[in-house]
Amino acid sequence: MATSRELKNKIRSVNNTKKITRTMEMISTAKAVVCQRRIEATQPYGDKLAEIRRDLGSCGDGLAGGFPLLRQVESPSREAVFIVTANRGLCGGYNANTLKVAENYIRKRNADGVQTDVYILGKKGISRFKYLGMESVEQYIHFDDRPTFEEAEEVISPVMESFEKGEVDALSVVFTHYINAAKQEPVLRKLLPITVDQADGDSSRSVGEFILEPSPELILGRLLPLSLKMQFFQALVEAAASEQIARRMAMKNATDNAEEMATKYTQLYNRTRQAAITQEILEVIGGAEVLN
Repeated sequence: MATSRELKNKIRSVNNTKKITRTMEMISTAKAVVCQRRIEATQPYGDKLAEIRRDLGSCGDGLAGGFPLLRQVESPSREAVFIVTANRGLCGGYNANTLKVAENYIRKRNADGVQTDVYILGKKGISRFKYLGMESVEQYIHFDDRPTFEEAEEVISPVMESFEKGEVDALSVVFTHYINAAKQEPVLRKLLPITVDQADGDSSRSVGEFILEPSPELILGRLLPLSLKMQFFQALVEAAASEQIARRMAMKNATDNAEEMATKYTQLYNRTRQAAITQEILEVIGGAEVLN
């Protein structure tokens, strides 16, 4: 059984750990709020781009042939996959869940005979693929909790060029999708080839309702690359928010466990101390009786 001194040391150690986890929880909470505001700021812009792209799709299928980003391949032979993970741990199952989705998808595509070019964002994903002996084309560790559009554009632009040249037939990104503050889940999102189909339930709309100036071709030529980069940027922003929320929850659970352990050790220390005092009293009483 542990002595009183050992229990006091354990209580002190647990309380020190609790201070650290509580501080990390508060920091992650503040960062999560900032990331959520960035999502709220970028979401309307991304949604509007997607809406315009769908509206231009009603101009006719003949547009697709003039834009490399709309190139459809019935039997793709090579696909690029971006995997968004964190640079740090202590965020529960955030990294493990994302990597599980990515690994399963890569194995499935390889089994179908499709070569996958993997691009990893985050040290945790890099370490995981290195442990598994799986190769990656590029690795990025400079992304933090506030990724910028310029950073996203720099990363995805080379892959877009490869797709336009016909070197890559598809592009996907695996990340943790932010649904709301209470729910986030790892998803795989197809980015290329881009589709300009009309939205579901909106088939009644026609091109006659729009005045396009200068022309649908010129508009799509600028809109398609911008829309693709925006989708990728939104994935990075959502992943950053999900990471901070996951870390906040992990640190909250750690803090709660530390409080529970401290309470348990304190009770055990009190019982041990009371037993020691009782034993000393009994020894004094026994000694007095012997003297009498």
